[in-house]
Amino acid sequence: MKCELTSVETRDGLDLHGAFFEADHDKPALIIMHGAAMNFYTGIGRFLPHLINPYDYACLSANNRGHDFGTAPDGDKKPVVGMMRERFRDCIYDIEAWINFLNRRGYREIVIVGHSQAIPKILYVQNSLQFSGITGLVLVSPPPSVSKMMRFLATDNFYERGLFKANELAELGMDSQLIVLRGRGTMPWIFTSETFLSFYGPDTPADTEELIRKVYCPILLIRGSNDFEPVSRELLANMKKNAGHSGACDIVEIANADHFYSQAEEQLGQTILQWLEKLD
Repeated sequence: MKCELTSVETRDGLDLHGAFFEADHDKPALIIMHGAAMNFYTGIGRFLPHLINPYDYACLSANNRGHDFGTAPDGDKKPVVGMMRERFRDCIYDIEAWINFLNRRGYREIVIVGHSQAIPKILYVQNSLQFSGITGLVLVSPPPSVSKMMRFLATDNFYERGLFKANELAELGMDSQLIVLRGRGTMPWIFTSETFLSFYGPDTPADTEELIRKVYCPILLIRGSNDFEPVSRELLANMKKNAGHSGACDIVEIANADHFYSQAEEQLGQTILQWLEKLD
């Protein structure tokens, strides 16, 4: 299995890195995109290429600008981003850059695989730009609107405090000021006020149930039976009902899998492979 560490520069001048596993040009190539604060070598991007690439599917495990909590400034003054500093609508630049990368490598059919917070980004881009070369989407543990997901992760109390503080800072012109939320688990949630409002504010476009309405390619929706509460069976059923081509939208639940598919990696890989073979 041949792996190449690679990078692209987005239209707005951001460098993104990834790992490319080359394969047959006669099958769709996969872009595998991580969720919030993760990166191309953690989560599903760490293990899916090793499960799928041996079956002659090219796999690109790719960073988006929401990788890690934050990035260090480079000497050439590239933008400093990470989960705490990204803006939702800028996801268009990231996905566009990786699609162009695969096109330059000769791949014309692409399936995008996204986990968690990558999913509203993927749906937003396909909803907005309608890339003809996207032959399918695999949406692994989709959140509802990310504001609802943050309410769950940070709890209602801390979410409301964060929303109040973000609005207050925005009114003062302090968009880059950091706010910190604590909630479930041991990890704090750290954002600039601009990022918080862009993703988690009341006017965010990052709503999976709505964005999927104008997405017409085949879709595979996956959840674990032990997934986060907002990633519910009802959510996936609503997404299927709302999909632009609901007849080409499948739902699979993986028994005993959690949100990160710990100890269920093989089951997730096999689920995606079976769907890809049907897609071909």
